[in-house]
Amino acid sequence: MGVLAALVIAAMACGSGTSGSVVGTGETCFKTGSSGVCEGTYSKLNGSYGADVEDDDIFSGDEVAVTVEFSVETGTVRVSVTSPDDQVQSAEAGPGQSATVMGVAEGTMDGFEVKFEAVGGEATGVAYRISYQVP
Repeated sequence: MGVLAALVIAAMACGSGTSGSVVGTGETCFKTGSSGVCEGTYSKLNGSYGADVEDDDIFSGDEVAVTVEFSVETGTVRVSVTSPDDQVQSAEAGPGQSATVMGVAEGTMDGFEVKFEAVGGEATGVAYRISYQVP
């Protein structure tokens, strides 16, 4: 199995709310105190992909304050976070655009999810920065 295929399989395994796929992923995360940041890219995004942000200080039901800044080269991407009371905050960015969504994500055991969705087909050149505050 090639390295790229292994990376794609590993990336797909990380998304719990996934009905799509990502190709060409890269992500770096760091945490200082109760704040964390994950920055990454997807070369291609199809359908819906749930990106799991892992943090041992987050527990099921926690309300995690999240800001996601993202951009896309081609296609349209919608990014959303869902709170413990099922309130969804989302934003969309079209070709060559960037957008920001701020909201509260529901904590799961050791993390939370941010949903990325290619609207109306494939999106390429997706870049993101997820900033969060642990309660």
